[in-house]
Amino acid sequence: MSAASPFPPSQVHPIPALSLYPLDESFISKYIHLNQRVKIGRETNANTVPGERNGFFDSKVLSRRHAEVWEEEGKVFIKDVKSSYGTFINGERLSPRGVESQPFELKTEDVVEFGIDIVGEDNKTIVHHKVIARVTCILTPEDALTAATPH
Repeated sequence: MSAASPFPPSQVHPIPALSLYPLDESFISKYIHLNQRVKIGRETNANTVPGERNGFFDSKVLSRRHAEVWEEEGKVFIKDVKSSYGTFINGERLSPRGVESQPFELKTEDVVEFGIDIVGEDNKTIVHHKVIARVTCILTPEDALTAATPH
């Protein structure tokens, strides 16, 4: 039996939150506390350096301000905020280029993509990778435990 943390999961991993697990090697897993609307975007300066607990990525296909995520009434929502290359949930683009989308409810196991792969002149080599991740919505202490367990 493994040793239990002396802290409740909600103190170790704040709730509500969104966990993003990368489906490629483009970033490290993220655990984003949703105590307010959180901006998803590209690194542009020292205040937007990507980290495990924020919504910033080192990716040329993300807009500076690409999307927003938040919790409302026990649900997690996302919307595209006029990005160039789009936000996709399970392969469906939320809105056309440069158009703010309607809020979309995220569910655990959804696949979110920010941007698209940009291909080089040879039409094969990916020059800039999209950000693609599996979502875990963390709304209860049980969700926090699930998200903290290695995949």
